[in-house]
Amino acid sequence: MKRLFIALPIALAIAAPAALAAFIFRVGDTVYVDGKRYGWEEWKKIRDNPELQKEPQPAASAPGAGPRAAACTTIIYYDEFPSEDERFQCTAGLGALTREQILEKGWKVDFVEKIPPPSNQPAQSPRGLPLYLYKLVISRYGG
Repeated sequence: MKRLFIALPIALAIAAPAALAAFIFRVGDTVYVDGKRYGWEEWKKIRDNPELQKEPQPAASAPGAGPRAAACTTIIYYDEFPSEDERFQCTAGLGALTREQILEKGWKVDFVEKIPPPSNQPAQSPRGLPLYLYKLVISRYGG
């Protein structure tokens, strides 16, 4: 009898279908399910018929919103950090900007990476110092 009480819960646990859990959060008529955004009516349809689940509608972006992160890299190798008037080639459609222009546009520098030259390029400057490309990782708030 004792074995039956032990074996029965184990058998039920093995035979039971796997349960799926989702994090659901509702704010007004907007429902967030595992990080995806749905309207209330759309969510009710999906809740009643899970096969209808599809990609959520993108949220309306704030006016003037653009890229929130980018990288800016020097075009040539330097043996010391570039001067103020040197331009960095930036991603996210920003083009070539000086550090001052990057800051004026509301960006902040999060990280500076020194990238050594490939093996087929000289590794030292004529002054005997190591050469690097400098990469700035920049970001800004979207609002």
